[in-house]
This record gives sequence, structure tokens and C-alpha cells, in this order.
Amino acid sequence: MSEKIERVAVLGAGVMGAQLAGHLANAGIPSLLFDITQELAENGVKTVTTLKPAPLYKPKNAELITPCNYDEHAEKINEADWILEAVAERLDIKLAVYKTILPHLKPTAIISSNTSGIPLADLIADLPDDVAERFLITHFFNPPRYMRLLELVKGDHTRQDVYDTMVEFGRSVLGKGIVHAKDTPNFIGNRIGVYGLMTTIRTAIQMGLTVEEVDKLTGTLVGRPKSATFRTADVVGLDTLAHVAHTSYERGENDPDRDMFKSPPILDKLLESGRLGQKTRAGFYKKEGREILSINLETGEYGPQKRVRFDGYRIAKDRSNTADKIAALAYSDDKAGQFFWEILSRTLIYSANRVPEISDTLYNVDRAMRWGFGWELGPFETWDAIGVERAVDRMQAEGKKVPEWVISMLKAGQKSFYVLENGHRSCYNPAKTKLVDIPLEAKTIYLDLEKSKGNCVQRDWSASLIDLGDGVLNVEYHSILQPTLNPIDGSMIDMISTALDWVESGKYKALVIGHQGPNFCAGANLAGILSFCEKGDYKSLEDTVKLFQDLTQRIRFLPAPVVVAPFNLTLGGGFEFSAPAAHRVASAELYIGAVEVGVGLIPGAGGNLRLLLNLMENAGSRGRLNAFPIVQKAFETIGFAKVATSAEEAKFMGYLLKTDTIVLNDDQRIFIAKQKALELAQDYQPPEYRKDLKLPGAGGRTAMTMALKGFKAQGKISDYDMKIGEKLAYVLTGGDKGGLTKSLEEQYILDIEREAFVSLAGEPRTHDRIRHMLKTGKPLRN
Repeated sequence: MSEKIERVAVLGAGVMGAQLAGHLANAGIPSLLFDITQELAENGVKTVTTLKPAPLYKPKNAELITPCNYDEHAEKINEADWILEAVAERLDIKLAVYKTILPHLKPTAIISSNTSGIPLADLIADLPDDVAERFLITHFFNPPRYMRLLELVKGDHTRQDVYDTMVEFGRSVLGKGIVHAKDTPNFIGNRIGVYGLMTTIRTAIQMGLTVEEVDKLTGTLVGRPKSATFRTADVVGLDTLAHVAHTSYERGENDPDRDMFKSPPILDKLLESGRLGQKTRAGFYKKEGREILSINLETGEYGPQKRVRFDGYRIAKDRSNTADKIAALAYSDDKAGQFFWEILSRTLIYSANRVPEISDTLYNVDRAMRWGFGWELGPFETWDAIGVERAVDRMQAEGKKVPEWVISMLKAGQKSFYVLENGHRSCYNPAKTKLVDIPLEAKTIYLDLEKSKGNCVQRDWSASLIDLGDGVLNVEYHSILQPTLNPIDGSMIDMISTALDWVESGKYKALVIGHQGPNFCAGANLAGILSFCEKGDYKSLEDTVKLFQDLTQRIRFLPAPVVVAPFNLTLGGGFEFSAPAAHRVASAELYIGAVEVGVGLIPGAGGNLRLLLNLMENAGSRGRLNAFPIVQKAFETIGFAKVATSAEEAKFMGYLLKTDTIVLNDDQRIFIAKQKALELAQDYQPPEYRKDLKLPGAGGRTAMTMALKGFKAQGKISDYDMKIGEKLAYVLTGGDKGGLTKSLEEQYILDIEREAFVSLAGEPRTHDRIRHMLKTGKPLRN
């Protein structure tokens, strides 16, 4: 068998197949994208460049996909190390495709199906033994770039080395979270997820809740996607939902809860009328003009959405973390709490009843729901969050039948499914009736495990210092007020400063700034900035901004390397504190940008200087010879608050350097950052302080002012946007000292940046923008 997967043939150029080829391209793997006609294959390649959300990290990746058809290019199959079938979910079609490719397979090639529910035994029924032993199911979730889950299913014939190769390739090359599933109806993710969704729909109808009420209670409040229940169904497609549910029903002869997978009347009505969700512009929701209407679950008629108000929702929203929010809502005694408890308790019991049918381990079930459905906590993690014993007592009091193994676990004195202590994370195993350590994957560092070993050397409200070993210190963010977004606050600043002190003193030889929360850092503390403004205390605001600037410069010129590990949202101050580091090890899913203009400001903690320096370095000698294109790009990037939608795009935009490291598997990000820090520490020299910056000065500013006037005339910007743009142009062109024959120092750029920032902070329209952002989470155009 081939030791490496270097080329892949994807069979089926539909939406899923095309996206799979696209994600292979993201990982640098070329693919042959097959369909029955060349036109369909070429359309598949076009799909990955136009689909939203974008399947590709950058459009150029599409060049790694070669469109093919079976009639003219079948012999090319022998170039592929892995053949990934993603044709229509019909056994006859899949078997016909296998028959076509069989003569062209090389003897070492791996073959897999992306089926979501067809039994593996049926798929290999007509395959020769030497092919069947190289066959398995690789079930990706849609969209494959964004959904981390990859369910792998092997059969009795599948060779272990074949399976192991796919585990390693999926994890290390494609960045997937691997879940070992069994050949059962809809495997793990769809079995539990669709059960929960169908339970929610039926319970909503029984209890008389509206579509919008249900989505309010089953979305971000409880650590689920914003699309919650009904919006998720619309996005997935109601026909797809019905098909998956039907598979669980038809193949679930031994499932006592199989009736839950029958379509409720409202779903049948929508399907019969061709209302399939987002793709037909009508499902549980329907857009008419600018208004989004919701369906009446009893009548099937649409009407305006009503404002959702529940005491239970309000109480849960006030909790600071997801676990506490779920518990608060589940145990609330109002209608919201009763509804949520009913759907939650049924889903928890169903999940427990499916072990060991669908999985031998509880953590595989939890991972499937986190990675495939976007739940922050899986079923058993959720059960721990609300208290296993308390929940079981209530379930039994209500006459619900709790699985015997859960009751036995409690009787044995084990009160939770998970335990974290002394560097080990263990999970209860029903078959072994005891806690069993969860195996650690290679190339990973989990900060919660490090802390449980006693390696947290200092902790503050919103940040901690963790000894990673080998002389490397880590700064972990965990905002006490906004743990989801981790805006920069005084606690983080203090911890970073202390960490720099320790590294500078020789106590440590390198520093990593990174954590494993939901987002790296979504900017500065806007409420704190607004507080300064409302008090008129602009001197203190300026002092704070100076403190931030000085700290970022200290990161830049520390005599030992600082490596930052950004991921997900890295906005405003998040960018400003990652840019001055010696290196960045970024998650491929990085949404980074200088977005301050949205709140009436410009970057104030060195962001203007950082973007200029990054663009100059990425441009090489061109950046030194002609500064105006660099400044113009920085002006457009900051002025329009452009956010990179991947780490690859961040390199193009200048938020990252071309030399920075990109990691597809986010579990490996901290480990790789540590290794990079150790590598740099061997012979580290900080960069030289720049005194030779050439910026275009008044001439460049005139060109930018003309551009601003053009944007305003076109209605693209407001009067106040223009004022902000003029301040930004002043800073980026070098202020009063700029000019292509003059040399500027870094500190001068920081000084005029700070002056412009504080000046804008004094404007009432900036205050309005900040208040609006804090209240709605959206920018105000004023």
C-alpha cells in the first residue's frame, strides 16, 4: 500500500464532492474531480470558487483540482492514492461507479465512500477481496472546510494499516477530528443530531412554542450554532433532513425510539409543497422583501416573527459560561425551562441508550456532536454540566427510563462521566464499569491537562501563565467577563507583562501566547474605552493606549522569541498583539482584521505600524523601493475594516507574514507553536528598530483624500467615515514628517497613531458607534 496520499480522485462533482476536492486543495493535495460529463466536472470546479461560505482558503487553490469524466479519463484513476466516492446517496449508482473504476485502480490505492447511511457490507458486496480490504467509509460533514468531524467506519475486511493511514491523513493533513464509528444507521453524529432535532420539532408542537421561540432557546444561549433548530433544518435542506431521518427509521428495527424519526405533519406538508428550506427560499422560515417570516407549526401559514421573552432565557443569559447557562435554563421552572428540559433529557437518555451500539466510548459521541453539529458540549459533557445525579433524580421522578448503566455508575459512587486530574482526562466506560483514560493524540498540548498537572505558575482573572516545559512559558487568555470573545483587559496586560519579565530575566527561554477557548481575541474592551470617554478622562485613555503600544513594542524587541498562536476571531487588539511577535502559528480558520473604523476609531495599539511593516516585509525589495502601493493597500484594508477569512488570505492582506506557519488541525496549534519557539530560541536575534521608514507624506495623503471623496460621492462612506479616513491617511502616510526622501522611526508612527486614536475617541459620533456595537454587536453607519 502507498505510504503517502499525494493525489486523490474524487468521484462525484456535486456540491459535496466539489467541496471535498476543494478542501484537499486547501491541504495542498491535488485531486481529479470526476463526473459523468466533462461539463458537470468543470461546473464542480466552478462551484468551489463561488459557493458561500467559501470552500477554499484562497481562490488559487482551485488550480489543484482537475475536472475529469469517466469516458475520457477513467485511466487517470491509477494516478490516485485514494479514491473518495461522493456520488448520489443511492446504492445502485455507487455500485455502478465502482464497476467503472475497478479496472483502473492501482493495487495500493485506498477506496472510500462518503455515504451517510448505506451499510458498508452493501457497498463492498461486488468488490474483489483485495479491493474490499482497502475499502472503508469516510463520512465528512458539510461544509467540509468548516465542519471538523470525519467519521471513519471500517468493516470486517478492512485492513488495519489502511484504516490507520486514513486516520493519520485525516487528522494531520486535512485537520479533521476523527471519530471511530460503527456501521450503524447514520453512524454517530446524524443519529444523535437528527434525533435531537426531530424531538425538538415534536415537543415544540406539543407545547405550543413558535419557531422563533425554539430557535432562541436552542442556539448560542446553550452553546449550539446560531442557526439553532429550524434555521439549521432550512440550511441543511428539509429533503435532506427527511432522508436522514428516514434512514434511521428504516434501519432502526431494534431502536425502541425509532418512531421519533417519523416525519411530523408540518415537515410532510412542507415537503409536499416543495418548500425545502434555504434552497427554495421557503421552509420553516420565508423571506418576503426585507422581512423574514416564520411558519406556524400547526397551520403551515407564515407570519411575522414575534419577540421572544422568557424568564428562563433571561436567567440563563446572565450566566458567564455555557455549562452554567445550560443548567440555568434546564432547571428554570417557566415554559422555556420546561421545554428545554424535555428535549434535553430525552436526547441525553437516547444518547446513553445508543452506547455501545453506535460507539464503545462516550467521548466519541461527544466529539461527534461538537465537531459535526457545532455543539460546545456533547451530550455526556452536558449531562455533567447540569449534574448527573440531579438530572437522573428528576428523570426518574417524571417516569423517564434512565439506562441501567447510568444508574449503576451513580450507585458505584461515580458522579460524573468525565474526570480531569493530574494531567489525565478520563471518561467512564460502561462496558468496563470504570473510568478509562482518554488517549492523547500525537503533536498535541492541552492546556487544561497542563494546569491539572500543577503547571499553572500564575493565574489572574482573565489570563494565566502555564509552564509548557523545556523552558517555554505560555500566556493563556480566559476573559472573566467575555470568555467567548476574550477582549483585552488589564488582567491580560498584567500577565503578558509578567511573562515578558520572566523571559527577559532568563527564567524562561521563549514565550507562547495562545489558548484553546472559542476565539483568540476579538479586540479591546470597548466598554472600558467608552467609560473613559463618558468621563472625559482622555489623559487616562491616552496613557492606557501608550501602555498597550509599549507592550507590543516590548514583545517585538524581546531578546527571546515570542510566538503567538491566533485562531478564529482575532480582531483589532487581537491582531495588534499577535503582529509584533517573532512568529505566528495560526489556525487555518483565522478571521483576523483591524476593524476599529466600525466603532469610529483607527488602530491604536500599533496596528497601523504593524500592517505597514508586514506588507513591506511580504513585498520584499519592492516594499522598500516604492512605499505608496504598500500604504495604499494598508489604507484600504484598515479603512474598509477588511477581515481575512482564512490564514492564507491573511498572508495576502498583510495580517500575517508569508513566513508564518498555518496549521489545519487546531489541536496541534499550541504544540507546534512551542516547537517553533524552541527552534527560534537556539540562536535568536530580535529585529532591528526601524529608523528608515519611507512613507509618502502629503503627496500620498492628497491621493487618498481624492479617493475618499470618490467613495463618498458613490455613497460608499458617510461624512464621518471620511473624517476617520483622513485621520487614518495622516498616520499611514507619515504625518507631517512623511515624504519619500525622509526617514521615519517606528516610535513616531506610534505617536501620531495614538494622537489620532484619542482625537477620534473624543468625538460624539464615535461614542454613538461604540454604544451601538456594545448593544447590537453590529457597526453603526453615522
